[in-house]
Amino acid sequence: MTRLNKIALSLALVLGAAAPHFANASVVMTGTRVIYPAQAQEKVVQLTSQDSYPNLVQMWVDSGNPEATAQTAEAPFIVSPQVFRMNPNAGQVVRVVFTGSNLPKDRESLYYLSFLQVPAMKASELQANKLLLSVSSRMKLFYRPQGLAGDPENLSKSLDFKVQGQSIITTNNSGYFAIVRNAQVVSQGKKQPLKTAEIVAPLSQAQWTLPAGTNARAGDSLQLTLVNDFGADVTTVVPLH
Repeated sequence: MTRLNKIALSLALVLGAAAPHFANASVVMTGTRVIYPAQAQEKVVQLTSQDSYPNLVQMWVDSGNPEATAQTAEAPFIVSPQVFRMNPNAGQVVRVVFTGSNLPKDRESLYYLSFLQVPAMKASELQANKLLLSVSSRMKLFYRPQGLAGDPENLSKSLDFKVQGQSIITTNNSGYFAIVRNAQVVSQGKKQPLKTAEIVAPLSQAQWTLPAGTNARAGDSLQLTLVNDFGADVTTVVPLH
């Protein structure tokens, strides 16, 4: 890496800690999540720049801390290359490699793949007073062993919902993470909001408290929207017990 790029990247890292995380990143990754099969030697991801100017990009994997940086992140993965230049309207292939050995074999493990981008600076601009706006993106990375219980394409069949007082006990009997986009109680033909943006870990339970004014009983149903491996919404209706 050139001295210019090192300086620009250092500025990006400093600003990245203070600047807001913008949603409209101009460097984007194909897909909305990464599925890493346990039997794979590596997982290849594709990035594309939609800018008319070059960017510097840094990537890393963390175990769930949204404040983690490339310097502080802890996860059994390495990304190659970790730092690179994205030319205008160009693409970049990045390889993610698992370096651990002791993750559970009966369920998925969840990590996060992040990348930080900052516009590259010209040598003539290094002494100028310029504000660099860094943009960070973060997405889920699922480490997936073979032979897990359940079917990721029909995950709702592995979920059970039981009314218990003013709560709904959600049980995930599969080895896959259930990513819930939206859940609504359907009672007497009326839909009542319950949950949005929830994650139910594999082989575990979660307790969802019914919002004030929401009623549910055994025999009602739940309209459930899950996010599949391709980032698409899958909506189904499941019974409440």
